[in-house]
Amino acid sequence: MADSYSAMNKSQSWLSNATNIRPSWLKKKGLQRQERADVCVIGSGAGGAVVAKELAEAGLSVIILEAGENHDPSTFNTYEPEMLRRLFWDSGLRGTRDNAIVISQGKGVGGSTVHNLCYAVRPPQALLYRWQVPEIWPHYNQVEQTLGVTQMQETDVNLLNAVIRRGCEAMRWRGGLQRHNRGECPTCGVQCLFGCPVSKAKQIDSRGTGKQSMAVTYIPLALAAGAKLYSDCLAEKIHVEKGRAVGVSARLPSGTLHIQSDIVVLAAGAINSPQLWLKSQLPNTNRRVGKNLHLHPAAFVGGIFNETINGQLGIPQSYYIDQFLDLRRAPDSGYLLMPAFGSQMIVSASLPGFGEDHRELMERYRHIAALLVLLHDRTTGRVSVNYTGSPNITYRLRRSDRKVLVEGIINAARLLFAAGATEILMPYTQHFPIKTEADLDIIRQRGIVPNDIMLASSHPQGTLRMGENPNRNVVNLSGESHAVKGLFVADASLFPTSVGVPPTLTIAALATHVARQIAAN
Repeated sequence: MADSYSAMNKSQSWLSNATNIRPSWLKKKGLQRQERADVCVIGSGAGGAVVAKELAEAGLSVIILEAGENHDPSTFNTYEPEMLRRLFWDSGLRGTRDNAIVISQGKGVGGSTVHNLCYAVRPPQALLYRWQVPEIWPHYNQVEQTLGVTQMQETDVNLLNAVIRRGCEAMRWRGGLQRHNRGECPTCGVQCLFGCPVSKAKQIDSRGTGKQSMAVTYIPLALAAGAKLYSDCLAEKIHVEKGRAVGVSARLPSGTLHIQSDIVVLAAGAINSPQLWLKSQLPNTNRRVGKNLHLHPAAFVGGIFNETINGQLGIPQSYYIDQFLDLRRAPDSGYLLMPAFGSQMIVSASLPGFGEDHRELMERYRHIAALLVLLHDRTTGRVSVNYTGSPNITYRLRRSDRKVLVEGIINAARLLFAAGATEILMPYTQHFPIKTEADLDIIRQRGIVPNDIMLASSHPQGTLRMGENPNRNVVNLSGESHAVKGLFVADASLFPTSVGVPPTLTIAALATHVARQIAAN
């Protein structure tokens, strides 16, 4: 895979590909580079990588723009400040306007698939019928094959996940081993959160090694089919003439790049896609751009055990509990309980207390098991832009969601007690010892108050909602903008509601659908 725009364009004459009659936005002074393509794809994550591969294989000329670097997995290391800077927007500190929820979003070739933990989960078909896109169901098969999705085995279960399963079985709740897009990974551990250093694409006779992110699966296939990739290339404006998308302006380390294209595909994620739309001053007549934001907010619940767990070793997530999520019967609410752990830096930031109290908790690091309560949220927020063009993210949990999240936190604590925990740790600012189920009233009394309890999000979605009604939705069910012809969306921004489960497969399946609509028309 080429690792920079310059390596892929040494022999390229940008002017030779431009049309003789150039649009007005290409006639400005100071242009440094120009390209011409059938399709310009903005973003290279779970949506953009898929669209690029599908359209390049269909014979269209495709250019991919990625704001982050083109990572060499062998350079991933355990120095967390560096990896946060390299792999995440805002060095992992992006958050809601009130700083109540930290939002983790991948930046770099492969997007968030480089740092996610490889759960490969399909939603029920009932949800796709509700979204009016049941035809994407067959696309999951292709996506899973390309990503090397397999069923997790008993040998994949580390002690952390085994402890969680023990508690689930003691409670007689529904849970199970999941599927994942991961090859053999002998050194797997919590460093997976900062990229997989052994990540390599599968070959004809092998599964591949390590995390099978978009960076080692779909992107190489797109490039092999003729697509061009510009990394370290920030898209700054989508250009529209006579109601149709005609190109993109972007910033490179060495200057400016202008792409003239017949189609623009926006796949920069549910925060950055509406941000670029608004920054480009594209039509927003129904005022729906950036609205309908769902975050899948999550709370961490830890348990201290007498036994040594070493949750930092082995595959971080292999088992989860879906006892409280039934998208067929209750499509609008619920939550998942998922094993969770982190490096010492992440755990330290999550634990309550200060000074000596905090130090004593950190001394039990190897004895902690934790659960993530992932909320299938009904709350909707909004992405807007400030005077600099940066995103403002507004989101405040509605009362019904706060009530469900408190229930989830309490049930997570009950499970940890059933598994043998001697104390429950909550990510409050203060340390409140919770050593019996009676002490769980502390959680009920405190509830969910912004900035009192740490919440996190890795799955923003819904901000450019799809649907056939142009008064209520931003794009149609083919992914094309109602207001701008030739402008398509292919990321989690499309989701009409919260998806409720880890979203990678659904983003990729929808992106496959969008790509085929483009190719067919």
